[in-house]
Amino acid sequence: MAALTAYVDRRFRPGGFSWPQNWVVNNADVIFIGSFVGLPNPSSGGLTAKRGFVVPFSVQQNLMWVGVCVRTNYESTTDQAANKVTGVSAGTPPPEAWTEGGPVVLEQYAVTGLSAQSDMGKAVFATSDNDLTLTQPNVPSIGRVCYWYSASSADVLTYGFLGLFASQTVV
Repeated sequence: MAALTAYVDRRFRPGGFSWPQNWVVNNADVIFIGSFVGLPNPSSGGLTAKRGFVVPFSVQQNLMWVGVCVRTNYESTTDQAANKVTGVSAGTPPPEAWTEGGPVVLEQYAVTGLSAQSDMGKAVFATSDNDLTLTQPNVPSIGRVCYWYSASSADVLTYGFLGLFASQTVV
């Protein structure tokens, strides 16, 4: 898989206590419903101009996992038709991506590196706004394999925004 260029209908279910959390989208960034999103880490000095704004997830040490975009407050009818939100600095209200704050189980999701049932419980890492892997790419884990289907798909329990309150170095 590759970074998203269109809306994707992800199968997921809440994995426990959760609530919706809305995040303002950085100016000109595009986030599709179904995208994995992150928040620049204010304590590590990353992406200074984007601090406090949610961005599409990518592999970088200064980005904290926030979760899966499940809704938006569409800035325009064009965005609504494409199931996405585009950051606009003059938006009123500002464009937002909504995520589940608590744990979410991504159902039957493709995870690079899966090979056998023994992968149950292994740490999972996001490498883009669409890709998951078992190989650590210099970012904290975003969840764990919680059910194995085949060598290419599994259910993944993701930590959600509440995971930011736990150690971000969990592997």
